[in-house]
Amino acid sequence: MTAKVIIECNGFNCTTEAIDNDGTSDDVQQLLAFNEWHNDPTTDEYHYCTSCWPEVQAEYIDMHNKGELCNAG
Repeated sequence: MTAKVIIECNGFNCTTEAIDNDGTSDDVQQLLAFNEWHNDPTTDEYHYCTSCWPEVQAEYIDMHNKGELCNAG
């Protein structure tokens, strides 16, 4: 049996998918690390590709600086 894990970026209008980790694992966290993606700092339900992450991170840092979050990731 072969397992194929597909992770879709949750960035606005982004269609990027992380699917290839050279077949080394079907573990989501390992696949994210292999593709250098990031978890949402407030939940593990959302993931962001390397193109979307800088904008998402900046938004969370701004929210953190305003006292709206305790962790800016």
